[in-house]
Amino acid sequence: MAQESQNNNNIMTNLSDYELQRLEKIKRNEKRLAELGLDKAKQNLKRSATAAKMQSRKKKKRAAAAKVASPPQRSSRRLKRQPVLFEPLMDDEIIRKIDSSSSSKKKKVARTTKFRCEIPMDLKRSPLSEKEKDLINKKMEEDFLGKFEDYLTEVDELSTQNKRNVIRQITKLHTGEGITYESKAYGWPEGCYFMKGKVIGPTDDIIHLMEIAQTCEDDWGQDHGNGWLLRHPLKKLYMFQQYHLR
Repeated sequence: MAQESQNNNNIMTNLSDYELQRLEKIKRNEKRLAELGLDKAKQNLKRSATAAKMQSRKKKKRAAAAKVASPPQRSSRRLKRQPVLFEPLMDDEIIRKIDSSSSSKKKKVARTTKFRCEIPMDLKRSPLSEKEKDLINKKMEEDFLGKFEDYLTEVDELSTQNKRNVIRQITKLHTGEGITYESKAYGWPEGCYFMKGKVIGPTDDIIHLMEIAQTCEDDWGQDHGNGWLLRHPLKKLYMFQQYHLR
């Protein structure tokens, strides 16, 4: 006790005049409250305030936990039952008409060919006479490729892609560029061309050209493009030739 009293005295001596006056005022106030019997009421008030704060904190924690744990509430609109709608049954005759209409729309329009001719498979050659050559040259009017495209559009109709393929290959032959197989997997050896340096046109022996084309495939590699490398373009050129010889 003596040591504690000594420590208190040391603290008091280190305080400023303002702090000493403040402590003295607190003592007087506490003494006055005790005389009035209000010192216990003050302590009870502090305890009540502390308890109220603790209670408020607990409520906030419980509310936060309940908010996290509780599932989202559904809208009352979603809980309402929607009325079931029934479509009226259709008559059998109406159903047949609808089926017939839909099936007719799905049918593809068949491409028409206004000219057909058989390609002689037993011939190795079929050269034209000079008279036949003159007839075709007269009909070409120095526009063979244009006439050939018109033929594939108006007479022997092809799909856009197939027509483009045929015209591309025949153009290579007509300009002397020649045709090679450029497939990465099945392509011909470098420098191997069909009819390179030769100008091919509608007056040539197409049957003989088809024989040479088959020999090229036998020697350098078969066409894996379903015949669109040489066979189909040459067939179309032969049919074009025969069409203008009528």
